[in-house]
Amino acid sequence: MLRLYTAGDLPEAHLVVQLLERVGIAAQVFNEHAQGGLGEIPFTHTWPEVWVIEDADLPRAQQVLDAWQRMPSAPSRRCHDCGEENPGTFETCWRCGRPLAP
Repeated sequence: MLRLYTAGDLPEAHLVVQLLERVGIAAQVFNEHAQGGLGEIPFTHTWPEVWVIEDADLPRAQQVLDAWQRMPSAPSRRCHDCGEENPGTFETCWRCGRPLAP
């Protein structure tokens, strides 16, 4: 078992595990419940980590991770009703709740 990635938060770690599992690579999140130890252990020891179960899968897992990290994020979109800037992944405006034009 080898560590592939240290995530910024648990949802990100689980997203990486799901990406790996889609291509047949078994992986696991470590430090999932370590945040309760903040203050008792160094904060860097509480960050969620993604570990690949089979050592032989590490090179392919790294390729999957690299491809995911290179994906461009969706451009932000401005709401036509209230003018608020919204992340490109939103379908409705976070401020006024109106649908965003594609």
